[in-house]
Amino acid sequence: MVIHDAARPLVTADLVARCLDALDGVDGVIAATPVADTVHIASHHVIRETPDRSTLWAAQTPQVFRADVLRNAYDSDNEATDEASLVAAVGGTVRLVEGPSDNIKVTTPTDLRLAEALLLDRC
Repeated sequence: MVIHDAARPLVTADLVARCLDALDGVDGVIAATPVADTVHIASHHVIRETPDRSTLWAAQTPQVFRADVLRNAYDSDNEATDEASLVAAVGGTVRLVEGPSDNIKVTTPTDLRLAEALLLDRC
């Protein structure tokens, strides 16, 4: 099964194909980008921890899963912000495929302006 967030209108056929090709031997594959910024874990606006950013990836779509594994994850009582987290929570193995930085999520007016500029650049 291929899950794609419609808020990512700049996805390419190549990225979908790379995710599908990487499904061999794992339960799922997601597009993701390495986190470039320092990320802090905070409580009440006070830094409590700063994880090593070399281990952090920002999830994108598409996300590709074996259908039976994804159905099992949906049937679980786990809560998650995406299907990859849900599959991982039931013990599934999810591989990362590096996605392009221009596979942005369009949720704000600024994102929309950026997406328009990126699309114009592709033409």
